[in-house]
Amino acid sequence: MRLPLRPLRLLPLVSGAAWSITLLALLICWLAEGRPRYPSQSNPYVAYISNIGAFRLKPLFIAGAILTSTTLVATIITVHLAFHQHRNRQPDLFSERRWWYTRIFSIMACIFALASCPVQICLPIFDNHRRPQTHQILLSLSLLGTGLTAFCTTTTFWAEMWPPPSKEENPHEIRRRRSIIVSNALFITEVVLAVLFFAFLFKSSYRVAGILEWVMSFLFTGYFWAFAGFLITDDGDDAAEERPLLR
Repeated sequence: MRLPLRPLRLLPLVSGAAWSITLLALLICWLAEGRPRYPSQSNPYVAYISNIGAFRLKPLFIAGAILTSTTLVATIITVHLAFHQHRNRQPDLFSERRWWYTRIFSIMACIFALASCPVQICLPIFDNHRRPQTHQILLSLSLLGTGLTAFCTTTTFWAEMWPPPSKEENPHEIRRRRSIIVSNALFITEVVLAVLFFAFLFKSSYRVAGILEWVMSFLFTGYFWAFAGFLITDDGDDAAEERPLLR
């Protein structure tokens, strides 16, 4: 059974929009209130996302987390199923060895995404002001699960960044490959920024560390949106989906 890719492209768009709106609301609120320092805020210069989301905007933070995490896990599962659907239609482009490792990493990505979803939902509920220890545990699990999901997804689609040498690409395939390049590039950028974040945190450069957290969070929105390009059909799937309805 083929996935209806056209409506499923909305999933990463909704996920990215929900996360960006949540971040913007938290950031604008903090700036509009004169950049206050919250009771649970360890950074003396820049409030972290969880600091702002622990107080007046907590309902918004929870709603944004629920919508973002549920649509993201659906997006991850969809792009991996669509990838193997594409593989089954063009078996000549996939060696047996590549098929096995992409299948394993796809399964792992979906498992980590499913495991991370409830953690990401509970993260704003158990905020770092009222439940700081629980929040830190959930934050660590959320970052670990999200990072492993992104790593497995990047590994699965890594070879897709280069066009097949014996096949001429159509415009849809080119757009899809560019989306994969953007997604993988954003993942690598996030890893570099995460290393810098912890390095500045270790050196007590709290202002830079706080700014890096916001930059990484907003960049992750682009990572969500890039998945919409993964679901671009490249061989007339949309027409194939609609054709039975016209008969």
